Amino acid sequence: MRSLFILSALAVLGGCIPHRTEHNLYEGLRQEGVRRQHEPGRDLQRDPPPPRHEAYEKERERLQKDTAR
Repeated sequence: MRSLFILSALAVLGGCIPHRTEHNLYEGLRQEGVRRQHEPGRDLQRDPPPPRHEAYEKERERLQKDTAR
């Protein structure tokens, strides 16, 4: 009788352990993401992407015309 009780208790507890482990893993990852969002330097503005080559050429021609005047 005692062994039946112990086996059933182990089965019940064994079923609960993976849920808590997965939950704790998820919470740890979520908290790490929140912590990284609030790190110093995270709010810096990134450099804009470089202009396309055509835009660069047009601006260069415009500047050359302005300096020639």
